Amino acid sequence: MMHLKWKGLLSLLVVGLLAIPMIVTAQDYIDRDDGGRGPIEVTNDWRNEVQITMWTNRRERIGGSWTLDSGDVAFLAVGSSRIKVRPNYKIKVGNDWGWVDVGDIGQFQDGVWYVNVRDVWRATHRDRAGGRDDDRPYREDVPDYLR
Repeated sequence: MMHLKWKGLLSLLVVGLLAIPMIVTAQDYIDRDDGGRGPIEVTNDWRNEVQITMWTNRRERIGGSWTLDSGDVAFLAVGSSRIKVRPNYKIKVGNDWGWVDVGDIGQFQDGVWYVNVRDVWRATHRDRAGGRDDDRPYREDVPDYLR
């Protein structure tokens, strides 16, 4: 009888030890997604048309790309469905340079991510060397009230 009791306790201990890595991994995933998941609204606060591309945290491209005219505000969608993004999804403006995490430049309010094109551009071009581009949104030689 005592042998069966030890066998049962040992079985519980083994199951508990096997469950610990799964619990820790799940908690780590939840912590990384701390900023929320929701649709993304992008504001083109540049003077020019822009092209937006996005990727998941696993670097899977979402849709093709979206083109926004100057002053446009739009929810990004694939087909007729708005995409839902996480803070670690990547967003990019234009065809050159890198991308930035939505959570680094966006604001998450009431279940929606709000992103300005200018903030994406600045985050992906802050260490850029060289001269000016004519189509860049921020020009230091133009007064702030005209930008």
